[in-house]
Amino acid sequence: MTLGDRCQPVYRIRGVIPTSLLEPLGSRTFFIPAFVTAPPPSNRTLGVPLVLAAGVFWSTSGLIYRLIAEASPWQVLFYRSAALLAMLAFWLGICYRTRIVRAFSNAGVPAVVGGLCLGIAFMSYILALEHTTVANAMFILAAAPFITALLGRVLLGERIAGYTWGCMITAMIGLAIMAGEELSWGRGLGELFALLAALSFSGLTVSLRARHTVDMLPAIFIASCFATLFATIGILAKAEGFLLLPLDMLYSSGMGLFQIGLGFLLYTAGSRHLAAVELTLLSLTEIIAGPILVWIGLGETPTGVALVGGALILSAIVTMALMSSLVAGKKLVVESLVS
Repeated sequence: MTLGDRCQPVYRIRGVIPTSLLEPLGSRTFFIPAFVTAPPPSNRTLGVPLVLAAGVFWSTSGLIYRLIAEASPWQVLFYRSAALLAMLAFWLGICYRTRIVRAFSNAGVPAVVGGLCLGIAFMSYILALEHTTVANAMFILAAAPFITALLGRVLLGERIAGYTWGCMITAMIGLAIMAGEELSWGRGLGELFALLAALSFSGLTVSLRARHTVDMLPAIFIASCFATLFATIGILAKAEGFLLLPLDMLYSSGMGLFQIGLGFLLYTAGSRHLAAVELTLLSLTEIIAGPILVWIGLGETPTGVALVGGALILSAIVTMALMSSLVAGKKLVVESLVS
């Protein structure tokens, strides 16, 4: 059996039901009842570590950025997005082969909306860093869980538990402490771009949840297309050129394959099991792990204030992870019978 056979969503395919997941599908086809083809129930215990790990992968961006010598943010975005595009094309091709069109069709309009949102988020973050400080941008991006909570409630009907609000507020306070004296509000343009990035990332998360019963990796593929296009426009507008130092090109492409690529593979998988607000809150491990990796890799010791703020964020994440693991999944296979 090939890797493609293992990747197929066998429980959604019309065909002879295999006796195990390792048995290839038969060539004869018939209509399987809805209760058989329904997606498996949500597994919150699986979703939590997936999203936590996604944040850890994303956190490597700070360390890798420090290693880049000359490439501009737009050039980094271009090679990172292009590498992500190539990786996802390869992965989706292996997993779906001749059914790749069906995979995009199953993801539907939410994949296009989510892809556009993530592409805008990538671009907006680059623009935010050009007009404000990293501390300002990260502080505003921490509003993403609040935005996601509201969007998830309004658009998806996902309820927000009381402990979730407590965790979000604690994380926001922790990030404010971490930023500390580095917060210095400018004329507002950079802050507006950071807010747009937060809104866009929340839009992606809600879009993933809108079709949580199917594989939403096509949304990330579409996002990489948009991000590559936006980066190309940015490079041409600034007349920067596409040639980079070999190591800069390697690091930038590596971010697409490793930092963003693996991170979003995990995040997308986790989105099938957790509410939208839980996804954005648990992925704040990016903010915790980032300074630690830079400390280990480059010897940049975090300040005492940063450690206090990080401890608050970590406490919020741990609390959220424990509570999410204890709460039983609300989405059951019975929903497929109702729909």
